Amino acid sequence: VLLDDVRDTVQRIQKAGLRAKGLFMMGLPGETEESIKRTSDFIISLGLDDMNMAKFTPFPGAPLWANIREEGEFNEDWRLMNCLNFVFVSKGISSRVRLDQLYNEHVKRFYSDRGWRKKFRRRLWQHRKSLLYLLRHLPSFWSAKNQFEPDK
Repeated sequence: VLLDDVRDTVQRIQKAGLRAKGLFMMGLPGETEESIKRTSDFIISLGLDDMNMAKFTPFPGAPLWANIREEGEFNEDWRLMNCLNFVFVSKGISSRVRLDQLYNEHVKRFYSDRGWRKKFRRRLWQHRKSLLYLLRHLPSFWSAKNQFEPDK
């Protein structure tokens, strides 16, 4: 799939009056800090209405499983294999801590983007009951937001 085709598809979805959500995965074999930053830039440039970024997890039986240790550092702790933790770190990334930082920076960047915030405000106005729910649960939302603060 060409990146221009992805951009065109997102635009067509939005022109049809639908919301476009992107589903992505970070931490695949062969990724580097630079490739992750380029991907993050591209995702933000799409103007998506929502985004989900999963953390790559090589499960047994998957094609990548057999050679995953050759591609980088792999922690085979089953309790962490849930796409919410980085159990694999590609050779192109310095550490699991750095990969988590890149992930958190991307999520914060996406949801701090001026365009996304404008769309979010519009959706809240269209769905006022959701706004009341948000206000009632603001401490929980604030606590979750703080989990994505990059280390300074």
